[in-house]
Amino acid sequence: MNQETADTDLAGIAVELYALLPKDFTAARNERAKELGKTDRDLSKQVRGLPKPSTAAWLVNMLAAHRREEIDGVIGLGAAMREAQDELDPQQLRELSDQRHRLLAAIAKQGRKLAKELGHPVSETIATDVEQTLRAAVADPAAAAAVASGLLTDSLSSNGLDPVELDGKVAVPEAVGEASGTAPKARQKPVDELAKRRTERAARTDREKQRRAEEAERRRQKAQADVDKAARRLAETEAGEQAADAEVEQISAKREDLAAELAELKSRIRTLERSITAVDTEAAAAEDRLEEATRSAAEARRGLQRARKSLEDQD
Repeated sequence: MNQETADTDLAGIAVELYALLPKDFTAARNERAKELGKTDRDLSKQVRGLPKPSTAAWLVNMLAAHRREEIDGVIGLGAAMREAQDELDPQQLRELSDQRHRLLAAIAKQGRKLAKELGHPVSETIATDVEQTLRAAVADPAAAAAVASGLLTDSLSSNGLDPVELDGKVAVPEAVGEASGTAPKARQKPVDELAKRRTERAARTDREKQRRAEEAERRRQKAQADVDKAARRLAETEAGEQAADAEVEQISAKREDLAAELAELKSRIRTLERSITAVDTEAAAAEDRLEEATRSAAEARRGLQRARKSLEDQD
């Protein structure tokens, strides 16, 4: 495999790797290098040597992939400022400088939002490094090309006078098309081609995110439907529980009333039983008196008969 082909392949692989989250980069790089080791040891070694990007560099790469229009705006602003400098137009330079300040601050803010959307939130310090890198891209066309490549490994800085230091800042320097033409033409990788790869990958990522979001929404709606159904079921069962509880209370009250009535009846029965016993005693005594009176009356009748007979005998 010749050097040009290797660089082209390396650039393509780098574009894919530098589009990953920082936490996934090292494992994915090593796995890719391991796979390539079976067929191309030189390329495998080059891939394994790709450095993990700093968090700020990763976020600039993500802006190049997911917010391409904003990055193109930064690059266009840099070109406009250099043109104004060449034409010695101070009014235009002041206006563009104000625009630069607003644009870079806005993009840095968008970068923090994008990082959060991608699942890797960053601090204000990282956002400041991103803004500094974009400022370097405005000042230096070579830095602009590096930012546009999406292959940054570290943040950039510029003093506004000297060329931006890019040594060790780009994963595959040969893949960055520079306006200065310092890279051999045969080894340059057109930025548009890399941008196309990044855009396609970003589009796939966005579609996958959309698919996952839609799937999550479907699951949420189903879960919400299940919750609503369970809530209705709970309301029904609670209503049944309240009705059953009211019925139990009603029956309990009725039982208490019947129990009280039964206790009263039992007390009445005991009273009546005592009364019956007393009456039975009185009846027995009356029967004894009746029997005695009956005997006395019989004896008296016999005595009367005897007396009458005695009287008759005297006559």
